[in-house]
Amino acid sequence: MHAFARPLAWLACLLPFATTMPATAADCLVDPGILFSSCAGETTARLVLTGEHGVEPEPGIPGLHRVTVTGAYTSGEKREPEGLFIVAGKAVDPVPQGWDGVAVIDASGRLSLHYAKRVDMGDERWNLRNKRSRKAFAKTAAQRGWSAFQSHMLVIDGKNDTRPREGAPRFTRRLLYTLADGTIGLYETPPMTLHGAATAIMDALSPVMAFNLDMGSYDYCRRDAGQRVEDCGTLLPSQTGKLSNLLVLSQVPGKKVAATE
Repeated sequence: MHAFARPLAWLACLLPFATTMPATAADCLVDPGILFSSCAGETTARLVLTGEHGVEPEPGIPGLHRVTVTGAYTSGEKREPEGLFIVAGKAVDPVPQGWDGVAVIDASGRLSLHYAKRVDMGDERWNLRNKRSRKAFAKTAAQRGWSAFQSHMLVIDGKNDTRPREGAPRFTRRLLYTLADGTIGLYETPPMTLHGAATAIMDALSPVMAFNLDMGSYDYCRRDAGQRVEDCGTLLPSQTGKLSNLLVLSQVPGKKVAATE
């Protein structure tokens, strides 16, 4: 079931599980494709390797809104992430694939999206296409406890980075995005090509960056607020034995995340 068949947007400002509204509806972007959205500085992110028995759902925490989804692509040959993949400083795979998108999570949980040739963290820049720069990035990530993973970037600096391709496969797409005001969110589309998904999110949200997440037969999604839980993907936790990793986004409305270097 894709997002358009679900109740309207699990928005930070219009959470169906919430008893209060942290902002007015006028402050929110309302679109049926929005799966999760939170205001600037309110989201913490974690990248998680799943165990050999699959996903073990975490208990709810009062006041915490959380969504857990499949993150990086999983190899079709063995149960491990594909491309650059670093968890809390430990490089599971330090060598990137040719995909041009990189998600980085600092030690405080602040998530940012980057073009692979231009990964800016603080006043430092790395080009992950360059071997020396890539090694320096992995070393810095290890020292500072960063996490990072790769995928296709669909929107870069507010511009569609895809092209239409004849015969391109059509799938339900789940995109991680950032907006100019610092909002971080997840957006889903009905079955369409990557170019179609990029066009759809550009028309709906005008993101600065939009980054493709794994779905298909690896589609896991669970969102919760306290004791209220909803499975929003294809797979139940008991069906995730071949899944290699998860991205967890958490939000406490009104609580800001301090930056770390």
